[in-house]
Amino acid sequence: MSGGVDSSVAAALLFKKGYDVRGVTLRLTDGDTGFIDDAKKVCEKIGIPFEVLDFRDTFKTLVEETFVAEFKAGRTPNPCVICNKTIKFGVLFDYAMEQGADFVATGHYARIECDNGVYSLYKAESLDKDQTYFLYALSQEKLSKILMPLGGFNKDYVRQLAREFELPVWEKKDSQDICFIPDGDKNSYLKRFLDDAPGDFLDTDGAKIGHHTGIFNYTYGQRKGLGAYGEPRFVLSINPADNSIVLGKKGQEFSQSFYIDDVNEMTDFGDTLSCNCKIRYSSHDLPCTVTKENHMYKVTLDSPARSVTPGQACVFYLGDRLLGGGTIVTR
Repeated sequence: MSGGVDSSVAAALLFKKGYDVRGVTLRLTDGDTGFIDDAKKVCEKIGIPFEVLDFRDTFKTLVEETFVAEFKAGRTPNPCVICNKTIKFGVLFDYAMEQGADFVATGHYARIECDNGVYSLYKAESLDKDQTYFLYALSQEKLSKILMPLGGFNKDYVRQLAREFELPVWEKKDSQDICFIPDGDKNSYLKRFLDDAPGDFLDTDGAKIGHHTGIFNYTYGQRKGLGAYGEPRFVLSINPADNSIVLGKKGQEFSQSFYIDDVNEMTDFGDTLSCNCKIRYSSHDLPCTVTKENHMYKVTLDSPARSVTPGQACVFYLGDRLLGGGTIVTR
């Protein structure tokens, strides 16, 4: 329980349905602990036990250090994908099972369904809140032991329920920031760990055309803050080996095919899979074909897409059903 509206309502709904619910809050950083107090008050209101697990060291190793390492390697990671995989449905899930729990319940907006013993994850009814993108790494075993009671609701209704249940957080605003970078200044955070060394901007022929202020200040497809070249330029690649960034002209920021690794198949992809994909959380569904090539997975889009970004998750769907996904490694 994060101390927010969604997990609070999820706990209250399950308690009212007769589940034996225990509220668990994770302390992940050294920052403000007000969320712990909020979660405790919610549990007291519902009438369920409450505990805090101190996962700060584990979170630092599995999420923060991975986040930094990805930027050092010239990639742009999604920390929420990493956290869901390693923390919420990693060490927390393992802890719950060790404690004898039957299920781990969360306030995620997604739907789990079972058909003939096979579990599937579907997009939330409220697509603007859908969070399946972050959950592609779940296994059949874990899906069978997870409850997501908010998948059929929209946020306005969830707030209405929180008010009806008289939960003290019903007016609390949603968190929009990376939890370990509460001020939102990613670059200042990374400067604590990475060398902010200036380097060269190169064109696609390898000629020097300008200077950058440090590779982690940039991401694929970026246009602003690159300097004046008489025409639009876009970041095409970030190369830590020689501390260079390649800039392309308008149109070159689009890609039609790329590779992914660290793939999880919720359902067997086979040798070739025709489906839709999302190349970042905010992207639209893009028709594509996925093929296996020498232990790698190649994604070919029906139409080129802008800013395919190494380090981001590429997630696959048939309709609203999540099929799995992986991490973009090349574009």
